[in-house]
Amino acid sequence: MEDVLIPIVAILSAVALPIVTALVLILRKLNADHNERMALINQGIIPPNEPKKKTNPNRLVALRNGIILAALGVGIIVGFLCSQYLVIGEENKFWITSASIVFFLGVGYLVYFLVTRNIPIKSEEDQLRE
Repeated sequence: MEDVLIPIVAILSAVALPIVTALVLILRKLNADHNERMALINQGIIPPNEPKKKTNPNRLVALRNGIILAALGVGIIVGFLCSQYLVIGEENKFWITSASIVFFLGVGYLVYFLVTRNIPIKSEEDQLRE
């Protein structure tokens, strides 16, 4: 019984504890907002309804993530192929694969920089106006 209890407690601690903590914090925030709103109403002040903010997704972040994930995939494939079919990769499979992944991640970041260097950066005020 003790052999089964330790993994169950470990899994519950790793998964359930952060979820329960987040739920408690969210409920406290909602309760505090509600109490604040009720206190304003009791004083005769009608609080304005807070509109939901629409955020525009930052396309540059999505572009960067796409380029980096593609470069990561190419680096993994090239690393496995080099370690499998090249003589230099027979004894150093880990290092060949790791070096290939890091190299192609660097290439991915360079491609991202070259693609976005001429794109003007919008301030937060400009994004809110759109």
